[in-house]
Amino acid sequence: MSKRSILIPTMIAGVAVLAVSNSATAQHTHGAHAPASQGVLQIPEPMRIEHEEIHAHLEAATEATGAVGAAARELVEVLAPHFERENQIALPPLGLLAPLAHGEAIPDDVRARALAMTDSLRAELPGMLEEHVRIAAAAKKLEQVAREHGDADVEALARKLQMHARMEEEVNYPVAVLVGTLLRHR
Repeated sequence: MSKRSILIPTMIAGVAVLAVSNSATAQHTHGAHAPASQGVLQIPEPMRIEHEEIHAHLEAATEATGAVGAAARELVEVLAPHFERENQIALPPLGLLAPLAHGEAIPDDVRARALAMTDSLRAELPGMLEEHVRIAAAAKKLEQVAREHGDADVEALARKLQMHARMEEEVNYPVAVLVGTLLRHR
């Protein structure tokens, strides 16, 4: 089995597990945030859906022949383990934003799990940001190769990935850390 056939299913499978978990909650809450009183600690649905879309488009790009497919596979090699860790520690605490904003009580077990995640994120943040440097370089390479080969869809995907990484660096990660800070001081 090639590296590609191992990495892509791992990356996609990680999102699929989250999708099943979040879909059940979405059905019970009719699209609203899941009440913290249910002990829920999940990636917010819009974020999960965006990740699923990115993964699906990237998976399709890896199937391209030639330089575009090769550059997409290089990006997946760097991105897959990063996304997996992000899904473990950086994104689930963001699911507590709505309950916290609404003044809901957060159960002790959820608080403990969220604090463990945000503490890990705080400790691992320099490494995760370093991974973003490698991801950005691979995404820039994919953008350039796609442009040179006239693949506008993959070129747009590569630009979207670069912006997505910036959103994580400038918004998602700092907010996840702040969730931990708020939980500690509440």
